[in-house]
Amino acid sequence: MMTPSILRLFKKNGIRLLAVGTLLSSLTTVATAEDVPRVASLSKAQTSRASAAKQNKYTFIMFWKDQDDATKSMWSTLQQNLNGKQDSTSIVAVNTGDPKEQKIIEEYGVSRAPMPLTLAVAPNGAITGSFVKQINADYIQQSFVSPTKARCMLNLQSRKMVLLCVTPSGSTGIPKGVQDFKAVPCYKDVVEVVTVSRAEPAENGFLKELEVPASQGSSIVFMAPPGVMIGQFNGNVTSQQLIAELKKAGKSCGVEGCKHCKE
Repeated sequence: MMTPSILRLFKKNGIRLLAVGTLLSSLTTVATAEDVPRVASLSKAQTSRASAAKQNKYTFIMFWKDQDDATKSMWSTLQQNLNGKQDSTSIVAVNTGDPKEQKIIEEYGVSRAPMPLTLAVAPNGAITGSFVKQINADYIQQSFVSPTKARCMLNLQSRKMVLLCVTPSGSTGIPKGVQDFKAVPCYKDVVEVVTVSRAEPAENGFLKELEVPASQGSSIVFMAPPGVMIGQFNGNVTSQQLIAELKKAGKSCGVEGCKHCKE
């Protein structure tokens, strides 16, 4: 079974890693609200997802092949747990044998995945949960993440590095070291700078997951695909320090710039 333990820290061989979703290596693209084609060309599932995104809703997409007990149970569990949440969720079933739904099946790369399979998709297109064979109320609830967590997840799933800048209350500035790193030619297109206020209540859980210290100053969390925690730094970090830590990650980082940038 796949669980939505995305962006949770663990260690392997001494390297701090992030669980970034078990299906991501097979995904071909991660669609955002801006990426979807015109409504006239959308399938039923694509239309449901696009409509939900516009309304800031999550979409739970259940892919299935056979009308077996596992499929019936998963669908029933989804309906029971999402009933009454129409204001925040949308649910759609996709038969992998339906030729009209081949685009979304190819998009998520699930044609050969074990079935049934449910993906939880945030309004911005990030996959926040993936479940094979079974699903339950706890897993469904954990699929709902904070806006900043969804943004970080989307960038990692899009094969981009993330520099998460956690700022003090009332501060919106980006540390100079982060700006300088973003300005390096071979990094600028493969890194996304995301800012979040330490005082934002909705992000408390996410910051705890990342083990961000409860300090008064700025904190920088450096993440890279497929799920590498490059490091955490204070607001005085320099671009040279960020580059040095990135190079230490070496092949663990799933971005070409990690291995080939000469800066």
